[in-house]
Amino acid sequence: MGELKSKDIVTAICMTAAMITSVIIICTFLTTYQFFYVGQIFNSYYMLQMGVCITMILWGIRFLLYHKGKERYIYFLICITISVSLIFFIINLVN
Repeated sequence: MGELKSKDIVTAICMTAAMITSVIIICTFLTTYQFFYVGQIFNSYYMLQMGVCITMILWGIRFLLYHKGKERYIYFLICITISVSLIFFIINLVN
């Protein structure tokens, strides 16, 4: 078995966050559109906003650490912009 590198750990954390966010998206849409009641926490878009926000921060850090050239900064800025805009909507209680 090989040695676990920091790049592998960061990638695994990012992929786990993306999978959790995918489950949150499915649960939110099922509850919001009243197909199936998953739980009261999924009645609004708060969990969805939090999941995407955290995932975008993690992916932004991953892009900043492991990509080269201009794309490194472009992808990082896109991810951070999405995350900051979601924080704005969370603070202003946009449901």
